[in-house]
Amino acid sequence: MPMLSVQMVLGLTGLVILIGLAGEVVFKRTGIPSVLLLMGFGILLGPVFHLAEPAQVMKLAPYFGTLALLVILFDGGINLHIMKVINETPMALLYSVTVFGLTIVAIMGFYVWWMDGRWLHGLLLGTILGGTAAAIIIPVTSKMASLRDSAKVLLSLDSAISEVFVVVLALALMGTMKESPGWGGGFFREIFHAFWDAMMLAVLAGAMWARLLAWLEGRALSYMLTMAAILVLYYVAEVIGANGAITILLFGLVLSNMEFLVGRLAKPIRTLIGYELDQAKFVLSEFLKRMNEELSFLVRTFFYVLLGLILDFSALTGSIALTSLGLFAIVVVVRAIVTEVIGRTTTSWNPGERFVIAAMFPRGVATAVMAFLPIASGIEGTELFPIYALTVIVLGVTGMTVILTVYQRWSNVEKKVDQVPQRSAPA
Repeated sequence: MPMLSVQMVLGLTGLVILIGLAGEVVFKRTGIPSVLLLMGFGILLGPVFHLAEPAQVMKLAPYFGTLALLVILFDGGINLHIMKVINETPMALLYSVTVFGLTIVAIMGFYVWWMDGRWLHGLLLGTILGGTAAAIIIPVTSKMASLRDSAKVLLSLDSAISEVFVVVLALALMGTMKESPGWGGGFFREIFHAFWDAMMLAVLAGAMWARLLAWLEGRALSYMLTMAAILVLYYVAEVIGANGAITILLFGLVLSNMEFLVGRLAKPIRTLIGYELDQAKFVLSEFLKRMNEELSFLVRTFFYVLLGLILDFSALTGSIALTSLGLFAIVVVVRAIVTEVIGRTTTSWNPGERFVIAAMFPRGVATAVMAFLPIASGIEGTELFPIYALTVIVLGVTGMTVILTVYQRWSNVEKKVDQVPQRSAPA
């Protein structure tokens, strides 16, 4: 690998950002997600031109991956209104839980049967691959005029909820596997502590930070202070035994829903927190969310390029490729079956909507990040998880793009046929 100069590193950094922006423009006009372009650029830099070796870049993956996870989780938290999910869209919760649960069970069975692996490792792999990508699905569906608002809401909530499931359950499973290779009450204990400890810490930190944001009144430094708070809060959570990633997710959720929470708290607590929370809500809506969206774009862009850099084609043997295809097939088939069964049973979606909902199977950043964490945590037997995840991500985005392109052309042809005026028969 040639030694890169400072000028070249800075130039490549700027080029990555430009490609990310170009990918966003292409995505808005064609519906092709930018992840393919960014990973392709990473492949050019790494496996093709060997400007970076996968083994060396892998050392950065846990650090950059964790940072990406925290930013994305916080972004998901401040854009997630849990009461709206529970009260207004129970169908989305039912659909997401069903697809996620059956995908985990199917992948676990495939892992044990095909690879003769341990079922706990199969359960972890199924959890990692079980969730879809909100960053890809939400922008795609928002542009589709053929979908009713109810279907768009379902897909948006399904992708957001499933990514939360991926993070929460995978982290809990990894905590159990590091304690003991067997199965017992450790998993449920990890789940309880992951939620309880993180919730207590996030509520306390969220209340204090909302009060501070109200005092700052939208000053330019408020977002940088919030970013620093996210990193420190993650460290504190891990030190005291809480789950850092879940704490950040709940921290964003508390900040976003602080007005709702304060309105239902006792008067002494509201007095302690302060009544400037309306100003804090303004800061969150207009400034913090906008800045976090910019940072989230930047982190996602570099992370997808990083995935392309570490994609080692020499490791993609025939057996691994066949296994990856099997995992991808499970993801597609389970979602298609559940969509068809629930759609026909509840008559919630028409045939075209069922087709589109079933096609929304891409995996994204949460899957990629969580695939690297087991190796970084020292869990044996998970060395191939990243290559499985990367292959499923590429196949998922490519498959969705092809299917939706064919569907849109078919829909346009049908519309043109319907618009052709019928000639009256001669008298």
